[in-house]
Amino acid sequence: MSHRAPRFTAALAVFACLSASVVYSQSPPSIVGSWEVVESVRKSFPPQEMKGATLTFNKDQTFAIDRGERASWSGTYKADPKAGTIDLAFSGKNLTRPHEGDVWQGIFRIQPGGRLQINTAQGHEARPVDYLPGYDLTLMTLTRKN
Repeated sequence: MSHRAPRFTAALAVFACLSASVVYSQSPPSIVGSWEVVESVRKSFPPQEMKGATLTFNKDQTFAIDRGERASWSGTYKADPKAGTIDLAFSGKNLTRPHEGDVWQGIFRIQPGGRLQINTAQGHEARPVDYLPGYDLTLMTLTRKN
């Protein structure tokens, strides 16, 4: 057996450890910024048209949803990038849902190419477990505006 084999194996082990630490030390991409809803699917009534809306997540954990000619919404959010969960807590007096204090529990991920995908339950269902539309779920795909 060659004396080079143990050195090579040791060097390979060190390289593998360093490579793994680089991969795991990177933080997930941030959702902070403005996003445009390019696709929205909801299978329950009343329909809440989201396509074309601008969703802005601020660093101070506040958010705003500008729906153009429809009522805008705002509130606070909690996002856990590692778990892929997000909660949107609405504030303000809205004539239709969401009302002040309503919390939409959701999941999110940033897809290859930078698109943000969010699936939210709007109060009747528990947090979604996958990225499929369903009753009381709104599945949105967004592109970054800034």
